Amino acid sequence: MANRPSSRPHDGWQDMAKPFIAAYKAGAKSVTSYIKTDQIIYWYRPTLKSASCDSTDNTMKSISNPSENFFPGRPNGADSMSDAIFVVALLQQAGTVKVSSGGNSKTFNGQAGANVWAVNMGVGKQSFSLSRGGNTVLSGTSLKDISANCICGIYNFNAYVGTLPPGKPDPLHPDGFGGFTKGLAPGICQPTPSLGTAAAAAAVATASTGTQNPAPVPTSSDAVMTPDTDSSTTPPGFLTTTPVPQSTAIAPTTTTAPIAGSNTITALSQLFPTNCMQAGQVWAGPAGSDPPARCDG
Repeated sequence: MANRPSSRPHDGWQDMAKPFIAAYKAGAKSVTSYIKTDQIIYWYRPTLKSASCDSTDNTMKSISNPSENFFPGRPNGADSMSDAIFVVALLQQAGTVKVSSGGNSKTFNGQAGANVWAVNMGVGKQSFSLSRGGNTVLSGTSLKDISANCICGIYNFNAYVGTLPPGKPDPLHPDGFGGFTKGLAPGICQPTPSLGTAAAAAAVATASTGTQNPAPVPTSSDAVMTPDTDSSTTPPGFLTTTPVPQSTAIAPTTTTAPIAGSNTITALSQLFPTNCMQAGQVWAGPAGSDPPARCDG
């Protein structure tokens, strides 16, 4: 999707993988000793399953598609996905994790190690915290609210991934904004940053003395049509407590056809709509810029 790099960071999944990679390399069956700091990773789709984009998503219209670079109709999994917030807590010691999604709140007793939960999704702010012995260790609110409306008028099931402590900002570069509105209905979205450049969430870190140091307050200005207003299965290596009965099946994604054109890519806008490099394509973008991900992984 054109707006994924602007509003749907995925860096937190890389953080979550680190202790598992270290344990795998060491031949260990538990990740607990490889967790070097307390961390909460959370992800979710920023719109409710009930949000209808039929009138504004161009894939729902009978329009010319000579390049065959999209499939008509709603994305695969639109009818089977869950309205859920997914949370992983990597804890060095046991602690209490609280998740608030809109007006829905759940509290979990996390154990030392990797814990995983799912919480019913609610419209509005998404907040997370970790506490021990009455002291707040981590606390923050995501920059991405959940909306009952279609963001930018399209079906976009790409996940927003956040972390506590917050990760570094990853704003979209100018070349990416050049292709931001391609493929969208006219006038729905503006090519402006949707998450600002502040940290991914406000966080509070508690020192051993019990004092608290607030992190910078984040900013947010989602580009939307209208204002934004537990898993029963446990992956290997995870702990789970007080599960919420709900499916954790993640909707499958579809891949689009390769884009015809030059094998030398100098701007991210050339990669629309996949935003990834096909086999044989070579990145020759601005000096110092990171190459885009490859579609084949």
